[in-house]
Formats: sequence, structure tokens, C-alpha cells
Amino acid sequence: MFRDPSVLIDAIAAAPDDPQRARLLHDGARALLAEPARVAALAALLIDPGDSARQEAAAALLSDALAEARMAAENDAPEGRALIARLDTALATQDAARPFAPDLRLNLARIYARAGLVPPPFAMLSAETLPGTAPEAGEMPDIGALLDPILKELGDAPQQVHAALAELLAGLPRELVTLMVSMTVARLGDVEARLGLYWLLDPEPDTRLAAALALLSRAEDRTLAPEIGALLPALRKWLPDEDARAALDGAIRRQLQNRAPPAPGPAPGVQPEIREAFASLPDGAGAQSLIASLRIGGQRAVAMAMLKQGHGVKDAFVIPCETQADQKTVLTRILSQIEAFQVPPEALAEALARGLGEAAELGLLPAPGMVDFAEFLGPDRLVPRPGATPEILGSIGAPEELAALSDANRRKLIARSAEWVMQLDQIDSWFEDTGDLRAAIARARSDTGRETAVWKHLATRRDWWARQIAVSAATLKASSEAPPRLWLSFAAVAQALVEGRALKRVPIMEAIVAMTLAADEDRHEEEVPPLTAPREVLALLARAQVDGAYLEGYLTALAIAPLQPAPADWLVALLGMIGAPRSDLLDPLMQFLMTEANLINEISGDAQAMTRALAQLHDEDLRDWAAGFDDMVQATRGSWPAKRLNAEDKRLLRDLRRAADEGGTGVGPLREVLPGWVARRHALRQ
Repeated sequence: MFRDPSVLIDAIAAAPDDPQRARLLHDGARALLAEPARVAALAALLIDPGDSARQEAAAALLSDALAEARMAAENDAPEGRALIARLDTALATQDAARPFAPDLRLNLARIYARAGLVPPPFAMLSAETLPGTAPEAGEMPDIGALLDPILKELGDAPQQVHAALAELLAGLPRELVTLMVSMTVARLGDVEARLGLYWLLDPEPDTRLAAALALLSRAEDRTLAPEIGALLPALRKWLPDEDARAALDGAIRRQLQNRAPPAPGPAPGVQPEIREAFASLPDGAGAQSLIASLRIGGQRAVAMAMLKQGHGVKDAFVIPCETQADQKTVLTRILSQIEAFQVPPEALAEALARGLGEAAELGLLPAPGMVDFAEFLGPDRLVPRPGATPEILGSIGAPEELAALSDANRRKLIARSAEWVMQLDQIDSWFEDTGDLRAAIARARSDTGRETAVWKHLATRRDWWARQIAVSAATLKASSEAPPRLWLSFAAVAQALVEGRALKRVPIMEAIVAMTLAADEDRHEEEVPPLTAPREVLALLARAQVDGAYLEGYLTALAIAPLQPAPADWLVALLGMIGAPRSDLLDPLMQFLMTEANLINEISGDAQAMTRALAQLHDEDLRDWAAGFDDMVQATRGSWPAKRLNAEDKRLLRDLRRAADEGGTGVGPLREVLPGWVARRHALRQ
């Protein structure tokens, strides 16, 4: 965990490229999730005035941390709710003491919206704070001033326009949002009409109604393009029975009266073509990824959707690609991160239809990006269909196949589930981790008690796991890449769970119990700081002014010395600074130093890990780090022979020595060059 959020913010703001910035944001967000108490300090950095680069970095980190917390909360992991609650409390307290300015409220609203969360009251503007802009004031907002710059930058990517507007509108009063949605969709332009389709899937009923009425008005004025109007019947099937759907019915009728061509999509000859389609198995949280590479005339794209059990179609978006090589690179990068099976486009459409059906049953709306999926898959193929376990099994013909087998063969198929973990990477994520289960495991006083707690929890999740396994069966059957007939083993287990087979007689459930207990143990290990020492040892080091930064620099030099120093050389020099410890502290001190040395040795071989480690240090700490490094070099001169040092090595050793001097020329430039140099030297050591 970073020692001070401001240090990490500085590192993010100064990141030399997007990949490093993304790594710092990801690691920082995960660290905040593990230690939610730190989020208040981060919020204070965002609120305090400062340079724009630091504020942008703080906003990005806070948004990523909230996104991690939202996903954790959706999976019932308590740390997600804890982070959100701590941040809400900290910001609400500050707002109560000194109300936030409108621009800060809007910035906070954008941060929450970007993370997929509804902005809290302290991030919202009220109609009273916007004189002259509320509908009753008689003055209309300048939609052109808001929309035109976004269209100029993102006009060829309507979904990105929608996302940008969603962030801008997140903190405004609802009545103003609906007015601006209505006025935007009413503007003449195909992008504006497509924005109306996205807003038809907004969580807010008022927004959906405003979009539907504006689309109806455009249909009546004959300004709604045929390809846009042809998508309306598909979206109608995804909406609940409400005023927005009634308005949409009117728009559909008007389009028919206008004799609009029934087929959606681009002009003839450039119909979307799905080149390849892939589907993953659902992970332990019930999330399944769907991927497709597309060609639309001369344009290429990669489309992605995520289905999540209990949520329906959780996410959907299209990534434009300039060239075929670009498309291949994007697709390869995505597929390298997940285990996915190639499937026919029909399987992609069927999976999405199941997700739409589940969302409808839960009273949820699909992600707005489903508009684009309807266009390239065809709206007629995305009709919501039942998504319960029996319907999924029935759609792949599993009941008939299983009924034709003997009882003994069906039992063999169920027994094969013991092999799934070895056959499929995704099964490693099939474990349970909720707040209630953590508490139940913690209350148990023995290994048997902990295992019993997990079995009791699984009994309440029988239906959930049955559907999870049925979705996996459908995916495996659709793919020619999957091991032959493996899908039938999944189908047999799903059907057995539906029929009430004892959980302990299903091998995969035993594996889920084992993985759940192992994950719980790992979580507790991660909560323990990697470097620990008795309080007396820490006090001994503090009295000797051997702080953490100095020791890290000292042991980094040990890890990358061209020739391995003898233990007596580096230990004697270090113990000389610390002084002779009491006899009862000698062993704990030595154990601490060796543990620290092993950890630093691992970090030194990874330039990215070194970047993150140095990002945690203030300039003063980095000067201490340089002092420790230089002291180690001086104590072990025989391990740094000149013939094994190139010009870069000699220059950096001189720079480190200068940086160690309080009156030196500064340490800032070292942050950029040290990680790569340390990793290279680590690879060359002997």
C-alpha cells in the first residue's frame, strides 16, 4: 500500500506514457479497496486547490477506486461497500461544513458516473443553484455550446458521445437533464437520433420518456433516418410497460407510415459482417465475456459485451479499429487476458438474448451499447428469451441427450466434473466470497467448522450455480474448440442440481468448497503486511536512523551488484550503523533483514514493480534511498569492479552519490531512469 496518496498522485500525474499511468491507477485503486480508510485523504487532495495535472490524476484514481468498489459491492464483498461509505461520509461531512462550489459538485458527479454509480447529494446541483437554467425560468440551455465540441471530437463514435454527455449531465437536476435530452435528440442529425436510442435504455424513467417523445417528434417530422427507425422495434422489446414504450410505439407506427425500409444498418453493400466471435465461460462472479470482430464496409471494429448473472447485459461497447492489423492487435490483447472459445455468431446472439431475458425478468435494462449490437447482429435476433436453467438446457438439447443415457453414464458425466478445474482455466475463479460467508468462516473454530459453513452457504446458492454451469454447457457446446462432449458433463451437473442431487455428491461443488476456503486463507495472508518486525526491532532501526527508504536502497544495491557480496560484507556494514542489538533481538533482526532482502530482490528484477515502489517515495525519501544504495556500494567495493560497469552504470552510480547529498542537484530525474536500469543490472548479476 502506498504510504501517502499525494505521492501516488504525483506519480500518476508524471507518468511518461498511458500504459504506466494505467498500471499506477489500477494498482492504486486495488490498494485503496484493500485499505478503504485511505480514501478520505485522496478525497481531500481532490478538493484542495492545486495544479490541474494533480487534480486530474486524483479524479482518475478516485473514479477507478469507486469502480473497483462498485464491482466488489455487486459481488457482496464488504470492502466495496466500506470504501463507498467512507468516501461518502468524508465528502458529505466536508460539504456540510463548507458547501462545495458548483464546479466541484459537477466534477464529483462525473467521477461517480464514470465509475457506474449514482452521484450522492453532495455531488448534485439543485435547481436553486442554477438560476435562469431551470425549465420554469424561461431560459433554454445552449445545447449547441454543450454538444458541438463533443460531436466535433467524438462524432464518429456515438457511444463515446453518449458516455461523455452522461458524465456532464450526472450532477444536474433531473428536470434539467430531461429537458437537455429532449432538446439534444430533437436536433437534426443522425448522431443526435442515435443518442436517443442510447437514452431509451437509461435507468431513469424520465430520461427514457424524454428520448422516446423526441424520437416520436422526429418520426412525425420525417427527420428520423430509416436505419435508426428500424432499430426501434428491437428496443421496444427491451423496455418495461411504461409511457416511454407507448411513445416509442407511436414513433414505430409513424415510421411505417413514412414507408421507411424495414432493414436496419448501413447502405446496401456495406452490411455488418461478423468475422469471428468468441465467448468465455462465466467467472466466479457470474460474468461472461462475449467478443466479436466486425467489418462494416471498409471499417473494422471489435465489439465486446459482458453478461452477468443477476444483472443481465451488464456492459456492451464497440472499439473502432483503423486497420486490419489494428483490429487483430486489439482482439489478440483481449483474448490474451481471458480464456475464450470461438463460437458461431448465432451463439453470440443467443447468449445476448438470454441476457436480455434475464434483465427483463429482474426489471433491469440492458447496457446502452446493446443498440450497436442490435445493428450488426440484426434486431430480430435479439428478442429477450427465458434464461433460467431449464430453458438454457432445453435450448441446447441437453434433456434429450441425457435422457438417452443410462443412469450409470449420467453419474459418470457428473463424476467428470472433478476434472474441470484441470481442463479449464476459468474454473479457478469459481469460489464464493461474500460478507456473510466471511463472517461465518471466521466464527468457526476448526477446519471442519469452516468447511461446514461453506457447505451451508452453497445450499442457498444451488440455483445460482445450476444456471452458471448451464451457461457454461451452452458455451462449450457452441464451440468446436472445446474438448469433445465436455459440454454434456456440464449439462448433466446443471440438471442434477435442478433435480435436487445432494451437493456433496457433485465433485465440482467439493472443488468450489476447497477453492473458497483457499481464497479465504489467501485473503487473510494478503491483509498481513509483507514486511513485519517486532516493535523493538523497528525501534532499534529508528534509533539508528535506518528508515524504510534507506534500507530499500541499501538492499537494492545488494540485489544488483555485479558480483554477489559476501554476507559478512553487507551485514557487518549495516549492523555497524545499527549497533549491537540485545541478544534477544538478534534473531528477529536478522530474520527481518533477510525477509526484506528477499522481497527487494524480487522487486529489483521487475521494472514495473520498481516504478511502483519508487512512486511511493517523496523526494526526501528517495534521497535516503540513494544514500542507502551508495553506502552499500561503498561497503562492498569488491563486488563492483570497474570492468563490469558500462558508461551508464558509472554515470548512475555518480548520480546516486550526488543525490544522497542533501545539497545535491536533486533526485527527480532518477525516478524515470532507475527502474529500467535496476532491472537490467539485476538480469546481469553473477
